[in-house]
Amino acid sequence: MVSLLQVRDLIALYGQADITLLSTQLNAPAPLVNAMAEKLVSMGKVEKVDISACLTGTSCKGCPEINDCSHFVYKIK
Repeated sequence: MVSLLQVRDLIALYGQADITLLSTQLNAPAPLVNAMAEKLVSMGKVEKVDISACLTGTSCKGCPEINDCSHFVYKIK
């Protein structure tokens, strides 16, 4: 079973990590890792950073892509 400490330590090891990377490295389901990362955010241990400023350099509102390109990473505070 994955612990909050493992999630936090892995984020610290990589400097920043998204749910896909955390899930793969911890061999745990993405929804579980997402819930644990959000718990760490609510505890003030990590921060959630939106890196969805796409290649256009603007917000998603001005993006010509039809898919939602929102992407978040987690970083240690």
